[in-house]
Amino acid sequence: LSGGPGTNATGQPIHIYQHLRADHDIVLLDQRGTGFSQRLGYEECLVLALQNDAPAAQIEALQAAAYIPVENPRPLGLDELDVPLLNEACWDRFTEQGLDLNQFTTANNAQDMVELVKALNYDSFAVHGVSYGTRLAMTIMNNMSAYDAAPQLRSVVLDSPIPPSIYTLDSFPRRAHDHMPQLLAECQADAACRQAYPNLDTRLAALLNGLEEEPITADGVTVTLDDVVKQLGTVPSSQAGYVPKMIAELEAGTLDTYLALRDGIVGTDPPENYVGDWDRSDPVQAFIADAVDAIGGGNAGSELILNLTVSLLDADPLAALQAVVMETFTGDAGDQLITQLGTLTPEAIAASPYVAQVQADFAAEAGTGDPEELARLELAKQRQAVSIYLAWPFFNAIHCAEDIPFRRFEDAVNSLNDLAFPQLGNLVSSQTLADLCLNWPMEAAPVQVKDPVSSSVPALILQGAYDPRTPVWMGKRAARELENSTYVLVPQAGHEIWGFAGDCTGQIATAFVQDPDAELDLSCMEARQPQWALPGDGE
Repeated sequence: LSGGPGTNATGQPIHIYQHLRADHDIVLLDQRGTGFSQRLGYEECLVLALQNDAPAAQIEALQAAAYIPVENPRPLGLDELDVPLLNEACWDRFTEQGLDLNQFTTANNAQDMVELVKALNYDSFAVHGVSYGTRLAMTIMNNMSAYDAAPQLRSVVLDSPIPPSIYTLDSFPRRAHDHMPQLLAECQADAACRQAYPNLDTRLAALLNGLEEEPITADGVTVTLDDVVKQLGTVPSSQAGYVPKMIAELEAGTLDTYLALRDGIVGTDPPENYVGDWDRSDPVQAFIADAVDAIGGGNAGSELILNLTVSLLDADPLAALQAVVMETFTGDAGDQLITQLGTLTPEAIAASPYVAQVQADFAAEAGTGDPEELARLELAKQRQAVSIYLAWPFFNAIHCAEDIPFRRFEDAVNSLNDLAFPQLGNLVSSQTLADLCLNWPMEAAPVQVKDPVSSSVPALILQGAYDPRTPVWMGKRAARELENSTYVLVPQAGHEIWGFAGDCTGQIATAFVQDPDAELDLSCMEARQPQWALPGDGE
């Protein structure tokens, strides 16, 4: 069950399930409103607007918002868009097509999932939900007794969980904050880190407060509050181990570790390489794997895999790969990947078994190579790329039924004010979310959708320690609500765990699905713990 809400499932790679496929069927279904299941996206809305001579202002706004692979591969973010205007345009266009938008809800998507399993004649099934997909999974768990002749739900993997009881509007200000108290607590739990950097929470608060008054300047370089907030906002790869040292140095007016992190000199190695089904002896596959590591996996990783793979069909694959990298990455990550591309030769591409398979698959689809058929296939590739992109009107439908009616922007303000480090919080997205339902007259769901979930179905909760979207407190709440759950905190991991955190997590999730009642071996997690940089290291 994919996340968002608004991403598809049928476009996601399935290599994470490779060890289950010997004795399990893998079923991917696009939720209604996503992918190829009556997708509610700005892209579909734009087509309808053009076909029906919508006002020019609506068409212009939709063109800025729509993901169009060739013409507009980088649409504006939700915070930059005129959401009320887009809502009016899309509500009218979709309803004119006879769609009842009030039917696009989590409860109905949950019923769809169970009906699909019934239609496929399975006696039992397991569920893997990711991000919003965990809210959908927990809705299925909560409602199993109400489904007519439902097969047995054996187990559920909740991957980066956001339980239905979470109010999204309150959580948005915390997205770049909540991993930091977790990181500092981990340092204080380590004897060497605690001795080197005591009272880090108090010291970080003082540092941020001081930066509000005056930036730090050393050796001709000035570092502002915004610079430090940006650096602390995410801690991908192995950056976490350097953060305490960076804080201590910034207190003393020293920029060495800050600049090393900013420029990608340290902290770029993943805590654990995820081998998956990428053969790193093949330079092409190694490059794709490194690119996915750099972007942090997740839905963006799936989209990147598709775009890089399509590039291999180009007459000049190296130039096409470079174009994708330059569109996707900025800064040091982009520079490193461009440098890596410089070592990838035409001969290596020609010898790659992955490229050979991609080209063979395309040739089989292209048949005789008829130009009209090739043009159709090119459009099909573009449509596939669009289907992976988040369907924003569907995102509206879910939140305007199940979240926004029950909260106010003031709740987000209170959430921000309660943060240990309010400078790391942000109200911009919360304001956008608070206004999300203007001109989108969705019926509010019964308030009971926010009740805690009750279920005895075995559940594995995979929680990234530094997840900015569904932070640790959400995973802990899911564990409290579910009486038969196993909570696994994955060190140095962000959002979406099974597919992108590493082989250790994949082994744990696979073992759980194969036997949800067996005791799990979590010993491989120890190797993922942060390696704290101490004073004097590297000098």
